[in-house]
Amino acid sequence: MFAVSCLKPTVALGFFYSWLIAPRLRSCGRGLRLRMTTTILGHRRIAIGKNFWSMGHLYLYANEGGWIEIGDDCTVNTNVQIGAASGRIIIGNCVMIGPNVVLRAANHGMQRGSTPMRHQPSKGGEIVIEDDVWIGSNAVITADLRIARGTVVGAGSVVTSSTEPYSIVCGVPARKIGERS
Repeated sequence: MFAVSCLKPTVALGFFYSWLIAPRLRSCGRGLRLRMTTTILGHRRIAIGKNFWSMGHLYLYANEGGWIEIGDDCTVNTNVQIGAASGRIIIGNCVMIGPNVVLRAANHGMQRGSTPMRHQPSKGGEIVIEDDVWIGSNAVITADLRIARGTVVGAGSVVTSSTEPYSIVCGVPARKIGERS
């Protein structure tokens, strides 16, 4: 039996919180580590592999018909938003996501007319992040693209199109600046 009393209070609360959340998800592997500051919408539409670790505020949205699937051995830093409301986000194995990253698999409707954008239906899309990807801090990943295996996304980048395997991309919009050796 694991002695929770010997842990720091925040670690103990996170352990307990993860233990409470895991059964509410569609599926969840062993080793889930969430902080109490995690916000989840659409629990039954989220699948998380083994050894997932969130280091701080995390927002997982799979409501409005969305779907989130996260592979094994992934880490997510603080203040990360993974928003699949009306869309789909698939994250592979061994993916690292830096602080303040936003993944958004849908966009608001933007048609002109009497209906404000706020009240127009979302257009769902898909984001696929393959294995062994590192997304740097403050990056934004938009809908309808694939981050290929081994890609590094530079800090502050806005990724609007798919990447090549083992590429290094950065900028606004992100473009290839090199390859992993």
